[in-house]
Amino acid sequence: MAEGGLTSKDVAQLSATTELMDRLWAPCRYNCPVHADIRLYLECLAQGRFIESIDVIRRHLAFASVCGRVCHHPCEANCRRKDVDSAIAIRELKRYVAERAGGKGPTVHKPAAQDRQAVAIIGGGPSGLAAALELARRGYRPTVLEKHPRGGGIPATAIPIYRLPRDVVQMDVDWICAHGVKLATGTTIGKDKTIDQLLSENFSAVLIAVGLSRSRALPMPGGDGPGVHGALEFLTAAAFDRAAKLGRDVLVIGGGNVAVDAARTAARLGARRVRMMCLETREEMPAFTWEQAEALEEGIAFIHRRGPVEVRRTGARITGITARRVTRVFDENKRFDPQYDDSDLIEVECDTVLVAIGQAADYEFLAGSRVQRDAAGRLTVNPATCQTSVPAVFAAGEIVTPPGSVVEACASGRRAAFAMDMFLSGRPIVLDDSLPPYIGTIADQTGQKVRKVCREPVPTELPELRKKGFAEVDHTYGVSSALREARRCMSCGSGAEVLTDKCATCLTCLRVCPFDIPAVTDVARIDPALCQACGICIAECPANAIVPRGRQPGWVTQLTTAALAKGNGGRTLAFVCGHYASEDDWLGRGEPVKGVTQIPLPSMGAVATGDLLRAFEDGAEAVFLVTCQDAAERYPTATLRLRKRVAQARTMLKAVGIKSDRLQMFELTRFTPSAIRETLAEAAAKLAGKGKAK
Repeated sequence: MAEGGLTSKDVAQLSATTELMDRLWAPCRYNCPVHADIRLYLECLAQGRFIESIDVIRRHLAFASVCGRVCHHPCEANCRRKDVDSAIAIRELKRYVAERAGGKGPTVHKPAAQDRQAVAIIGGGPSGLAAALELARRGYRPTVLEKHPRGGGIPATAIPIYRLPRDVVQMDVDWICAHGVKLATGTTIGKDKTIDQLLSENFSAVLIAVGLSRSRALPMPGGDGPGVHGALEFLTAAAFDRAAKLGRDVLVIGGGNVAVDAARTAARLGARRVRMMCLETREEMPAFTWEQAEALEEGIAFIHRRGPVEVRRTGARITGITARRVTRVFDENKRFDPQYDDSDLIEVECDTVLVAIGQAADYEFLAGSRVQRDAAGRLTVNPATCQTSVPAVFAAGEIVTPPGSVVEACASGRRAAFAMDMFLSGRPIVLDDSLPPYIGTIADQTGQKVRKVCREPVPTELPELRKKGFAEVDHTYGVSSALREARRCMSCGSGAEVLTDKCATCLTCLRVCPFDIPAVTDVARIDPALCQACGICIAECPANAIVPRGRQPGWVTQLTTAALAKGNGGRTLAFVCGHYASEDDWLGRGEPVKGVTQIPLPSMGAVATGDLLRAFEDGAEAVFLVTCQDAAERYPTATLRLRKRVAQARTMLKAVGIKSDRLQMFELTRFTPSAIRETLAEAAAKLAGKGKAK
């Protein structure tokens, strides 16, 4: 940033207000389990404000780096851009900014004081650490007790490193601990200490967040002898370099993500043939479709619609599996209810069996405690308060929820932390799980008018190379690709809103909208599901009757006022289209133009004539506007409309004695960092009488 001018932190503080003003969520945010403000962090990223972007993510998501690798990204599945060309690569962009920021540095915001009660969290996985972070932020003193030698839970102990390298998990663990969270590894509750002992010592409350760490067994003849391994135990042993000895011919029982991980790991450990047997068809399999595709690319074969009935052996050695045909997996209500044809049997050769038919809890942590289990053997928990049978003991994560993803575990942990805060504060536990409404899919007629931009591909290792070892399968974006992909975001839900009591029914909004969105009857109305947030109608409305939904009214002027109020830098402002500039401009790697404060904007179409005049009223010596030519502008006609406003403002400035060269607009054909700097430097020098225009 230019010397003494508006810093990226200033911009972030003003931009952060958008989160508070969201009254209508985009579907990506609504469907995110932790409800991260995806629109805002993509906008920050699109402008190269990487620290602000990861800060927005980590307000809600403790395991940002991990989720950047393994999240099932329901946000992306609900991205409205998919109805235009293709969905935004939200997970890959999260990965980019999270790993760029790392586990320490400016993204750590430790509370000024942590002088409230001490709390214990049993389990150092996503749910437990997310809860610990939230409690630390509120001034509590959380200690996380983890039985393994490293924190992170299943991501650190069972997800293969070709999908999730250990240093990536450690980034998130380090970042969480930097907020005042104490992590005690190698501590097994129920053995080293009991829950009752924790409460009788110095902890005011306890959270159980142990997850589902055991594989479910499959009772069948021959199934409990040598050569049969639980998939989770197999993956955990491999993570700690203690992998079970495998044969040459491995059969994995199950069709979920753990089963795929086990199969792909077995292949990497040297098995000559690896197959998966599952009850479901390819379409019914619970494993993510991209996981299935990558497994097939690596030579893993699938045996569908078969259920094992016996492990065949010669002595102790496994020779194969007998399996029966599955006639259905789900009943008419989509409930799991498999049916079989016992007369249709096949023999499948193998010498090793990995069982991945589900996960179960290890309840050893309850030894010596008063915490109760129900008749089915599950932990007794009140879902409304997250409390167990002992009021000061809470539970979160997969120990109380169905098996899910890392991001869902984080959401459960945060919710439990809110409940614990209420309990420890002496308040009734009332958890409000309601959400704002969200907008639906984009209409065809509007989607056709949005300029198409191809999704940036993510580099992926070739199958024949990746199956030979545990190197990363997917690589991350380069900075240019990340910026281009983030700029595809349509800022859904942050568009224009008409203040009907001020509307003069002048039809201006209808005339200037490049997407034909406003509907004018007695007054103008703008459908938020259609509006593309270009800001043109807001800038053009003569009655000031249109305001942004996702920003404070007058937000452009607020940015200029903040820049000029600093008073120790140049008083020449340069509004630059942030959706086309390179990262160099906002990271300061390029030399700033002396005396010029650059302000990135998501849409140059949002700059009103009044914004330009107000800048001079607040003391600006000159105002430059740098944008691309209209043919390249993401919002059609935005450059054209801005050109007219600049001309209008010049006329008004001239009337009060301000020369027209103090307000200049530059439409660049080559929108690069060097071109922007050269343009601004030349314009500033010319105004100062130190240079000539070319």
